[in-house]
Amino acid sequence: MSLPFFSDKPRVRTLLQAEQQECGLACMAMIANAYGHNVDLPYMRSVHPIFMGGMSLAELYGLAGVFGFDARGLAVENTDDLAGLKLPAILHWEGRHYVVLDRISGGRYVIHDPAVGRRSFSRKDFEKHFSGVVLEVEPRVSLEKIVSKDGLSLWDLIKSTGGFRAAFWKVLSLSIAIGLLALASPILLQVSLDFVLPQSDLDLLSIIAIGLAALMVFEAIGNWLRDMIILRSSLGMQLQFTRSVVGHGLRLPLRYFEARHPGDFITRLNSVEQVKAFASDGMIKSLADAGVSTISVALMFYYSVPMTLMVLGTLAVAIGLRTTFLRRTREATTEALTAKTEEVSVLLDGLDRIQTIKAHNVSTRFEQRWFEKLSRYAARDFVSRRLQIDTQLAVHLVVVLGTVATLYAGVASVLLNEMTIGMLYAFFALRGTFFTMVDTLTTNLMHLTVIKSHVRRLEDVIQTEPEVNAKAVVIRKAIRRDVEIRNVSISFGREERPVVRDASLRIDVEAREHIAIVGESGSGKSSLLKVIASIAQPSTGVMLVDGQPLARFGEMEFRANLGAVFAEDGLFTATIAENVSLFDPEMPIDRIRQALSIVGLDGEMEALPQGMATVVANNNSLLSTGQRRRVLAARAIARQPRLMLFDEITANLDAATEKDLLESLCKLPGGKIFVTHSERVLAYVDRAYRLKDGVLTPLELPATPKLLEPA
Repeated sequence: MSLPFFSDKPRVRTLLQAEQQECGLACMAMIANAYGHNVDLPYMRSVHPIFMGGMSLAELYGLAGVFGFDARGLAVENTDDLAGLKLPAILHWEGRHYVVLDRISGGRYVIHDPAVGRRSFSRKDFEKHFSGVVLEVEPRVSLEKIVSKDGLSLWDLIKSTGGFRAAFWKVLSLSIAIGLLALASPILLQVSLDFVLPQSDLDLLSIIAIGLAALMVFEAIGNWLRDMIILRSSLGMQLQFTRSVVGHGLRLPLRYFEARHPGDFITRLNSVEQVKAFASDGMIKSLADAGVSTISVALMFYYSVPMTLMVLGTLAVAIGLRTTFLRRTREATTEALTAKTEEVSVLLDGLDRIQTIKAHNVSTRFEQRWFEKLSRYAARDFVSRRLQIDTQLAVHLVVVLGTVATLYAGVASVLLNEMTIGMLYAFFALRGTFFTMVDTLTTNLMHLTVIKSHVRRLEDVIQTEPEVNAKAVVIRKAIRRDVEIRNVSISFGREERPVVRDASLRIDVEAREHIAIVGESGSGKSSLLKVIASIAQPSTGVMLVDGQPLARFGEMEFRANLGAVFAEDGLFTATIAENVSLFDPEMPIDRIRQALSIVGLDGEMEALPQGMATVVANNNSLLSTGQRRRVLAARAIARQPRLMLFDEITANLDAATEKDLLESLCKLPGGKIFVTHSERVLAYVDRAYRLKDGVLTPLELPATPKLLEPA
């Protein structure tokens, strides 16, 4: 939808590729430059080296983050759907090329082709070349810039949202215009009462009626247009900022989530809605009302100085009452938000463990536990809302008394011939408009304190340092030789009790070595595996990849080499194919089927109601526990990793299925580490360790040789 005043759409300049494989780099550079960067192809090559096969959509997606963009891959079947895209966007072209779609205008599709330059196509010609895949790109909120040592600033948070500045000035301009139109109506009505009626001037009445109707029409159109701009900007802000917060949250260290319930994170995201509503509507309208109300006061002074002073006195008392209730309202709101977090956390716990609740017939007991939390939230929320209602009552009473006093003074002035009836009517119309505007202004200013409570809740997420910066460059790297941990200790709890002490282990990935770590429950095996997977940090010690520290090799680059199944892993609520591919749209279906075949599930998955497209979840009955574990193994296999990490991968499997699975896994290339209770796994590994009392020691293998050599 095209909006008035000015457009904030970025301007694209064509950048031609030097080699055939560079079309993706050139397209991303064009979009980066359109949003204020200044890059060329040599720089792009240094950021992301190009290989013979060119760039995949997933690599373009990752490259977008380097320039602070959020990207979204879309499959478009109907060309009309392109009209709703955030442009410019990258299109897959002719099945082997990338171009930038700049705009759609008058039935023409304007693209920038890095191979030939700017081109314009009719719909028919466009559809001949378009492959149906789009990468939508837009700047993300730079969370790193809006946080300082003094905390998260509401204003910095608001202005960091892309497009907000343009929307701000549009809405502010419209709000001032609407306010001025509203002020003109009382003046026209005064003229009608003071001049039209005494003189019976029908011609003047006609002119005034036409003018009044025009003002009301323009005011209605202005309100509609303002509401449309607010709707569009608020939706964009919500999508953009929520995505940035969630994206930032997903990059936080594992320990952040281990220390909090998922319900806590979800309720913090709800604060985005409150901030969005205030920023896109309340704040802008308040600023406009502040300017227009000043004009209202000037007009009221023109009609009557004493009556205007009475109005301002009433306003001062009303603001004083609001301020009195302010601190208590803020405290009650903060308590209500905390109580809401607890209630949501308990409910999510119950839904996640509904099987246990039903099996033990404790539904009523759990309901009571949840209802206690809900009641606590309701009580806190009631106090917060009651304070707001009490404030409104007190202010209303003050305004009523002020209205009576002002009306008395106004009628007395008319009786004393100090002002006309039209002037009195105009004054009270202006007074009503003024109080409406000021009430909205003061309400929003008071609401600002509540919004600050929501900002503080977002601060916990945003101020936590992520594992890796969103703009970090991820380069393809393969583990060439080995992975090693040296003198690693892992501690938990307030007393930092060491669970693992000075553990050292090396796995030869190049030689496709297989290692087992065995031990009793609670011995620290899973914690050690998470350290090896780089998702948890040891208390002491180092991790080396190909002889260099993990930080130098790169955490993201290292994880790209991994296929891991942890003890607490589960399925996503998604299709079989999506669970195995981990939502990778470019993973061939044949690779998914092959991974399922390796774990002995290909036939069983195809027999499901919709085959690979069957939606499964971790808590439904379509798959058995053993089948779910094997789907997780297929997920790791499908990544074709250099190093596989398996935590109790054979749990819930019978002896025959366990044997088949281990034999299949050992035939696959790559190193493997098995964390297990099962002694049978020892027959399939090259070396084994036992973790007992925090000490990792080599374990002598059975006399029989390893059953299978890697292929």
